[in-house]
Amino acid sequence: MLAAHRRSVNWINHGAFSLLNQVSAVLLGFGSIFFLVRIIPPSEVGVWVLFTSVGGILETLRIGFIRTPFVSMLVVADERDYSKIILNSLILHILLTCLIGVLLIASAELLAKFWYAENLELLFYIYSVNSFVLIAFFHFEYLLQSKLEFKAIFIANFVRLFILFAYILGYYIIDKQPSLVELASVQIFSTIVASVFSFQLIKGQMPTLTRSLFDIAILKKLFHLGKYTFGTNISSMLIKNTDSWMIGRLISTAGVAMYNPALRISNIVEVPTLAIANIVFPQVGNKMRESGVEGVQAIYYKSVSLILAVMLPVVLPVYFMAEFIIMILFGAEYMEAVPILQVTIFYTVLVPFSRQFGTIMDALQMPKLNFYISLLMAILNVVLNYYLLQSFGVIGAAYSTVISFCFIFIVCQAILYYKFKINTLKVFVELISWYTYGWHFLRSWLSGKVS
Repeated sequence: MLAAHRRSVNWINHGAFSLLNQVSAVLLGFGSIFFLVRIIPPSEVGVWVLFTSVGGILETLRIGFIRTPFVSMLVVADERDYSKIILNSLILHILLTCLIGVLLIASAELLAKFWYAENLELLFYIYSVNSFVLIAFFHFEYLLQSKLEFKAIFIANFVRLFILFAYILGYYIIDKQPSLVELASVQIFSTIVASVFSFQLIKGQMPTLTRSLFDIAILKKLFHLGKYTFGTNISSMLIKNTDSWMIGRLISTAGVAMYNPALRISNIVEVPTLAIANIVFPQVGNKMRESGVEGVQAIYYKSVSLILAVMLPVVLPVYFMAEFIIMILFGAEYMEAVPILQVTIFYTVLVPFSRQFGTIMDALQMPKLNFYISLLMAILNVVLNYYLLQSFGVIGAAYSTVISFCFIFIVCQAILYYKFKINTLKVFVELISWYTYGWHFLRSWLSGKVS
């Protein structure tokens, strides 16, 4: 009983700053849009959403190709290979960024024409510069994650996102309208400042990197692990952005702006999923090594049930208060988003299951299977969006995502049972345990037994 209590406390302690990091990221991003929709027209909001969604997918590609193999190898590395992994991962990161920059510059004009938004082209040129500044920022962040230093990660990310938020807020206060080029330029400045902060937080733990640490075998292993997680993250980002992209193509950028409020609010509900995934990822490899299949089962049940315990009390209120929430946060101009929010809020309950499935596959260095599952869902989502958008309008994108998540939920649970004997019903047993633990903790705190 005491051991279980300590494990629960340990999860809560680890999760506090990871959750705070995700909450601040979502709230600052949400706050930026909250004020932006009040100072620029919906058509420009749609352009900004398309631009940031492309930026988001490029940043997520780094997570797949760089962070995932880097952290999974670093947490189980011996002292001899530790510095080698850090240097060779950095080399791979620089090469990937060069490729991203070239592809983005080459496709900027084409993407602007595809979405009928001429000012997107210049925004993409600006982001290609930002992508090189991001090398240092993300490299420091990934090293901090391998050490479970979520407090430092929170500080660095907060600095980066707060600068853009403050800039938009300033324009709102003086009642003027910023150009999208200004906002993209501020992103570069905020990344530079945050990178300096990140370095200050990690410099005491950074080994000295020399040429002698270059190791072609480690570089190849990082590459081969990364190519599948890279593909997985492309598929995941396609799933998250296909709806907005296809709305922009088949309907309009104003339609993208109407769809975006539902996504923003759903992202807030998904915050616990991202926070717990970041905690679980560095620990799965050690759990498998120490406890075998039982260790993987335990970490899956514990993580998914904790996410659901936090999410479930939010989902129903958001559904029933959708009209009020949209009115308060976005205004009467965006009331078309109400039924979209009521659909999207329910697929968030399925996200923890698929997210933790992917976390386990990647952490155990089995990214190939995770890639195929994500690719399958991405293809299904594109096909469903194409037909349902034409049949139902903007809300068809929400229907497509819900159907895709239901299908993949069934597939993932079948694979987890086959490989690790993970029984989905036990997640709900753990869910009750979290609520029981929370109730006892609250009673102890109210009675003064917990300070």
